[in-house]
Amino acid sequence: MKYRLFYILFLAILANFTSCKFESTDAYVQQIKRERFSKDSMFKVSDQSPFDIKGRRELVELEYYEPDSTYRVTATLNLFEHPDSFKMQVTNNSRDQDYFKLGYISFPLKGHNCKLNVFQSARMMADPQYKNDLFCPFTDKSNGNGTHEGGRFLEVTLVPGSNKVIADFNNCYNPYCAYNSGYTCPIPPSGNHLDLKVEAGEKEYKLGKVTMFK
Repeated sequence: MKYRLFYILFLAILANFTSCKFESTDAYVQQIKRERFSKDSMFKVSDQSPFDIKGRRELVELEYYEPDSTYRVTATLNLFEHPDSFKMQVTNNSRDQDYFKLGYISFPLKGHNCKLNVFQSARMMADPQYKNDLFCPFTDKSNGNGTHEGGRFLEVTLVPGSNKVIADFNNCYNPYCAYNSGYTCPIPPSGNHLDLKVEAGEKEYKLGKVTMFK
């Protein structure tokens, strides 16, 4: 009986906590926070989590900047007629991975004219379900001072027939090696640096911080 009461109480607290997380009436902010909560929940319970069993048992909080629509920009996509093969450096002194540099996106951000190269791994290019997914690893001036020192990842989706894509830095995220050094992760190429602080998306993971989800 006491376990049932505890379970009911837990559900009530969780429901109240969840409603507080999404208290904003702005649909865009709600969407971002739901996606973050879903990711945090997956990291806690899934076997696909980069955290070990101990880390999943603890309530690990990932930290994010508050959603800011000024970091959601429309970018111009410039695709190369013939994509360049590219050897992407990775962590752990592992063998470079095969990617293709498909082109670049250009966009204004916080008063800066920005440009980032976009890639696809050789493996994903061979899979039709990923043909419109573009990978954009990058660094910026916030790295090591609020965000992961090795840079973060951004994904953009190609829209067939259009040269415009949405680059939403509220969705940029840390590589798995930010949480677990056992993972091998791509290192953002030197050419993919933004000369400003991108204070959006996921913040630096602070090892050992254990709290409820944010």
